[in-house]
Amino acid sequence: MSPTSTGAPSDGACPAEWIEKARQGDLVAYQRIYDHYARRVLNFIYRMVNSVEEAEDLAQETFVTVYQKLGTLKDVERFEPWLFRIARNYVYQRYRSRPPAATSLDALDDDGRPETQLADVRKTPEESFDSLELEKVVGEAIGALPPKYREVFVLSALRRMSYAAIARIVRRSLPSVKTDIHRARLEVRRRVKGYLGVMP
Repeated sequence: MSPTSTGAPSDGACPAEWIEKARQGDLVAYQRIYDHYARRVLNFIYRMVNSVEEAEDLAQETFVTVYQKLGTLKDVERFEPWLFRIARNYVYQRYRSRPPAATSLDALDDDGRPETQLADVRKTPEESFDSLELEKVVGEAIGALPPKYREVFVLSALRRMSYAAIARIVRRSLPSVKTDIHRARLEVRRRVKGYLGVMP
C-alpha cells in the first residue's frame, strides 16, 4: 500500500505513527517510510555524487542503516533530519575513497523521470533545445559547487527544507547554513546568467 493511500501527505514528513510502528519492528510501516522518502534521498545523494548508480547504492545503504538503527532514534519528530544525515554520512565516506563522478545529465525527478527531459512538446525544436541547454547549465552549475555548498543548496532549493532542518542535518550553526546557501545561490545564478548572456 502506498503512503498516499494510507493518508500520508504526498510530500513533507511522514506520519510519526509509521516511525513508531517501524521502531517496534513493523515491516509494513518501514516499507511505507521507505516508499515515502526513497526518491528524495536518492535525488539528494545523486546531486552530491553525480552518478545514478552510486546514488542508488548509497541510498540502499542509507535505508539499511535506518532499518538497523531506527530503534536508537529518540525523537520521532526529527526523523527526517536524522535520515538525511545518514545519507550525507555515506556520501562523505564515498568522497574519502574517491572523488565524485563528472556531472551527469541523468538526474531523476520525484516521479523517476529524467530531469533533463523538461522540454515542452508544444515548443518548437529551437525552444526545446534551448530549454535542455539551460537544464544542462543549471545541472553543471550545481555539480561545480564545493560539496559544503552543494549539499545545503540541494536541501534548500531542490528538497525545499527549512534552514533549521538543514542545520540539524549538516550539524552546523543556522547562520553558517544561511550564509552557505546564499553563496551557493549566487554562484549558480552567476553561472546561469553567464550562459543567458551569450544566448542570441
